[in-house]
Amino acid sequence: MRHRLGFFAKLAVVAIIFFLVISIVDKNIEINALKKEKEKLEAEQQIYTLKVERLNSQLEEEVTEETIKRIAMEKLNLREAGDLIYSNDLPN
Repeated sequence: MRHRLGFFAKLAVVAIIFFLVISIVDKNIEINALKKEKEKLEAEQQIYTLKVERLNSQLEEEVTEETIKRIAMEKLNLREAGDLIYSNDLPN
């Protein structure tokens, strides 16, 4: 009986070690995925930070007639009188 109990104890220890190894591997995979996601989010944050800085610099610009024209041309697709506008029906 004692020999049989030793076998089950060894089997239990091996099962516990196997479970711990599987858990560690699983957590390492999860950590690597989270690191990649963190890097991606940090890159996005850097892009948005640059956009905010650019917009802040535009807010600090003096509003001149040239600035108004530039904004009207960029955002509203307005053109000055006499500008030639080309269009085509070809797909991009």
